Amino acid sequence: MASQQYSVHIGFWTNWSHGKVQGATVTLTRQNGGFLIAFLAIFVGMVGKSFWRLGCFMLHRYFSSDLPEDGLYHQRQAILRNSDGAQDGGWRLIMSLLAWRSGRRAVRPIMRLLPIIIFSFTISAAFGIASIFSSRVTSETANEVLLKGTDCGLLDQDKPEDGSELLTTLQPFYAEGASRNLGYAQKCYVNQTGVDGCNLYIKPKLPIFADSNATCPFGDSICKNGTGNLVLDTGYLDSALDLGINAPKSQRFQVRFVHECAPIKTQGFMEKYNDSDSREIMRYKYGQVINARGVINFTYEVPIDNAFLPTESDGAMSANVPRLDYNLGIETHHSTSNESAMANRWLPIQPLLRDNADVHLLFLSAPGIHFATPVNDPWITATKPASNITNQDTKSSFSAYLQNEPLGVMACALSMQYCNPNLPGGQNCEPLRGTLDPRGSAAVKKIFTDEKQFSAVNWADQLWTGQLYTINDIVGFIGSSALLARYGNVYGYQGPLPDNQWQLEAAHWIKGTLASLQDVFVTSANGFPSTLADFKVTPEKNETVALDMCKNQKIVSTAFSSFNVLGMSLILVLGAWIIILDMGLEPTVAWWQRRRYKKHQLKDHFYASGSSKTPHPLYSVLEWSHTSTLQLQRLAHEEAGYATWSGCDGDTPVTLPGHYLAPLSLSDVKHPVLKRQEGSDKCDTDQLSREEWEDIMAAKPREIERTDTGLETLVEDMEEGKEGKRPDAEGGRFVFTTVIATEEQEEEEEAMPTPTGLGLSGHGDGNWRTLR
Repeated sequence: MASQQYSVHIGFWTNWSHGKVQGATVTLTRQNGGFLIAFLAIFVGMVGKSFWRLGCFMLHRYFSSDLPEDGLYHQRQAILRNSDGAQDGGWRLIMSLLAWRSGRRAVRPIMRLLPIIIFSFTISAAFGIASIFSSRVTSETANEVLLKGTDCGLLDQDKPEDGSELLTTLQPFYAEGASRNLGYAQKCYVNQTGVDGCNLYIKPKLPIFADSNATCPFGDSICKNGTGNLVLDTGYLDSALDLGINAPKSQRFQVRFVHECAPIKTQGFMEKYNDSDSREIMRYKYGQVINARGVINFTYEVPIDNAFLPTESDGAMSANVPRLDYNLGIETHHSTSNESAMANRWLPIQPLLRDNADVHLLFLSAPGIHFATPVNDPWITATKPASNITNQDTKSSFSAYLQNEPLGVMACALSMQYCNPNLPGGQNCEPLRGTLDPRGSAAVKKIFTDEKQFSAVNWADQLWTGQLYTINDIVGFIGSSALLARYGNVYGYQGPLPDNQWQLEAAHWIKGTLASLQDVFVTSANGFPSTLADFKVTPEKNETVALDMCKNQKIVSTAFSSFNVLGMSLILVLGAWIIILDMGLEPTVAWWQRRRYKKHQLKDHFYASGSSKTPHPLYSVLEWSHTSTLQLQRLAHEEAGYATWSGCDGDTPVTLPGHYLAPLSLSDVKHPVLKRQEGSDKCDTDQLSREEWEDIMAAKPREIERTDTGLETLVEDMEEGKEGKRPDAEGGRFVFTTVIATEEQEEEEEAMPTPTGLGLSGHGDGNWRTLR
């Protein structure tokens, strides 16, 4: 099954098992699917990085202060501004915490850094796990794919006029199918999961509800035991969830199969007969059989002793004679209300006749087989002592036993029913019936009033009629090869068998039937071998439901990858939104605050830089910009007196052509600094004389306003259009401020720690911004 090539639909489709929205699916080749999974993993990582950057931006603004702060504050702001990812930021914060852990250097370093560290590693872990599990957007039902169904059809053994093709092509195909399905059942219908080779169908195995202590399913006490019989019931199998027919709920159907098996009595139903060769034959009479030669009054016959055994006189061993093997035969009767209208070969006796089920009668003989231990199984009873078995190598002998009767007989009844899952309980199922019972059509039409539903059931019924392997088909095509007991038969010597061997055998065949039930729709949709072209019947163009079912058969394939479109869309949309927010939030906030600042300028609202009561409206924006790596570099070199800079209010400041920056001064290798530019024209207020200070502080003819903070603000009004001056947009005044510290403030600042806030002087020209 797994080695067969399947033609799979590549592209978008709807997996109706999960609804129209959640079931939206796209199928890709394994290679392209791998690329998509890798992209999603990388994309989730990018989203995690953007999410961290958003968090950093918000935390940076939250902590922003225009007051003098300690070194830990500035390092924290710099790390939040410049860390590439959550893990990188977390490690940098840990290093900072270790460096500042002493309470003498900074106040409460653990409380100030630990929450951010936890936040960073939480984001790193969360998005790392999300990146790994992003592949879970592949179909949660393990790579379900849709067959193309372009070569769909069913088999009709009566189609060719030449009957020889039936024997040379179709029957070998059926025999191979019986063996294949039985092998699948033996391997996959076990109490294990993840068995290799069991991943083709939507479900590795269909459910079976077993009752191994059931009453006799037949009449007149014909069963050997009144209890201890076997019932295997599939329950209601859903056409979509169990069989993989991809259809919305309104077009689904359910089907149920019930098997009832029991060993039956042989005493009173057998008689001896001598054929023309004077061989002694045992005939079993469970009803007449109609064949090409007419009607015979027995059901099955078998030679009483036809085994060719090695003897001591001729010196032969078991390896020198034909292998002693089991013989397994079967007769089947299909239930019907009118026997004359149904082409049944076997007409059961009344106790075995079921009007609501097909009946299979199985005959097992073990001529000449020696059993190692007594077998008390009611179908394969072997307690009759036989001659000892001798081991050729050790010359030791073993006791052995033979089958008590020429054969054992077991009967199994098979019934089925269709149900409409869209109807209320009690009204949604037809009565149990045989698989070919013509009465079923009328009963099905009563519960499937919707034409599409009825057409779907009708197409499924046609497929099962020609391709479902019942017990009759499995045993009929491969005979004793269908027996589990055969695996313990070596050179005619049978190993130990349990007392319920018959139940194991019956369950084995029934599981093979269920495996074929799974395979029917898959094989039909995928197409049959070209050698069966003469038997193939394809749906007509007007049979739209059948054609639609052909194109909507699901299987599970590891050669393709199916992705849930909804899950993938959520990842891409939410991720893209976070990335766009990361890219756009900072410039948007900066633009809004600059716009707000300009409005305040036009309304003559002025902010004294450094005022604790009225922080500058652009401070948090510019602190974010100026704690970036390049701006910190610019600030350091500019304070050292190097270069003339532009773009100081952006992300990337640049120098004028030909300007060079400071190298490191390594006079103290433990404390490297930038070499200061010789002849720097930085203002040194320590060199001012007292007369110069008094001249600066003296009253000016222009408007001089002294704030309550001890700072002086000089406001110059300029006439509109005066040469060399720039009028503002509203009042024709050019406004600038010069902040001069009083002697008292200078003394206070000398006592303050060196790290300070960002000094803002001027109203818009980035070249005016320096460190205070």
